[in-house]
Amino acid sequence: MYSQVLKGFPECLQADICLHLNQTLLQNCKAFTGASKGCLRALAMKFKTTHAPPGDTLVHSGDVLTALYFLSRGSIEILKDDIVVAILGKNDIFGEMVHLYAKPGKSNADVRALTYCDLHKIQREDLLEVLDMYPEFSDQFLTNLELTFNLRDESTKVCIDSKLSMYCC
Repeated sequence: MYSQVLKGFPECLQADICLHLNQTLLQNCKAFTGASKGCLRALAMKFKTTHAPPGDTLVHSGDVLTALYFLSRGSIEILKDDIVVAILGKNDIFGEMVHLYAKPGKSNADVRALTYCDLHKIQREDLLEVLDMYPEFSDQFLTNLELTFNLRDESTKVCIDSKLSMYCC
């Protein structure tokens, strides 16, 4: 929705608008502490805001995990075999630790909105691209990122990455 409107503006103004729209997340989430203004602008350009009504399934069990989600409003439930294993709320983060794996994993659970939700979502490849462009921030981000719920199916092949070079074990 916003992307069509934004395309009509110069790129520097697009970045300013995106930074403003994602300001609360970028200022309050520990993972973004210490990021330069340029890094925050690059991240802000990559985030998409998603809205979900109650009952909407955001991620299905078995889906490929292509994004990291930051919940800014509302509540969601995590279900495994139709059993609630977690309820997440404002400021919670779910997805997978993208830097640990060469390829995206598959979800081990369903994620469903309990209330009206606002989420900030960043695609795995977009996040890795920004971290690669700002290596001075990368280590801080990866240290400070605390997933509230890791959706990765642990039966998936484990790959370790210490400097975003991604080597499989």
